[in-house]
Amino acid sequence: MKLKDKVAIVVGGASGVGRASATLFAEEGAKVMIADVVPENAEKVASDIKAKGGEASTFTMDFRFEEQAFAMANAALERYGKIDILVNAAGGIVGTLLPTKLTGDFPMAGAPVVDQSKELWDWMMDMNLNGPRHVVKAVLGNMIKNNYGKIVLLSSIAAIDGLPGNSDYTAAKAGVIGFAKALAGEVAAHGIQVNCVTPSATWSEGRQAAMAKREQETGEKLQVDMSGMAMPEELAEAVLFLVSRGSDHMSGKNIIFGMPMVMPRPQRG
Repeated sequence: MKLKDKVAIVVGGASGVGRASATLFAEEGAKVMIADVVPENAEKVASDIKAKGGEASTFTMDFRFEEQAFAMANAALERYGKIDILVNAAGGIVGTLLPTKLTGDFPMAGAPVVDQSKELWDWMMDMNLNGPRHVVKAVLGNMIKNNYGKIVLLSSIAAIDGLPGNSDYTAAKAGVIGFAKALAGEVAAHGIQVNCVTPSATWSEGRQAAMAKREQETGEKLQVDMSGMAMPEELAEAVLFLVSRGSDHMSGKNIIFGMPMVMPRPQRG
């Protein structure tokens, strides 16, 4: 097993890449804490892991608030005694991809800069840059003490190519890559590796729910080009590599996960 006796916290572990990563970590022998703002979904993932003989717990938190991030880390330390791995898979754009409890009254998924409110900009920074910073800061003390740690942050292809109408999201996700690179240099002497995974479109539960809602609202069947979609389980394999021994000499790197649209998608066996 690649993660035997390791303790991993997966923030945003109740769905999508977080869910797939938490599940894969448990299969590889890790004790997993699933930290998420939607407790019922987190409990479902934990139950599935336990049903397969793995070890998992949950913690309800909103990573936009630093004190909740530290409460998460303290809960993991009380339960497991250490933190070896942190993966942040939480984040997103306002709209149907995120629970309403997070998005509040924002009416749209984004806005051109000329129409963009300061409130929406600040929300995007909290959701996609400040939140990752909070959870990283919360676990660093224990990782430095133990002279060991693996941190993986998820960005977005928007950070590389830009997403018109969503400059706030683009800037925040670009900030995640820069944050990971700078942090990697800060903690290298403490045996901690920090890396980033930058996916293109992912066929996650949130995206599927968003499409179903739009179809219901418009009455039209939406067509999806699956050749450009990554499955959460595929991304989880990249995350697993970055938290296992194979990446011991790799830090400050950004793995861009996606294929040019001109390339045929390989057939799964």
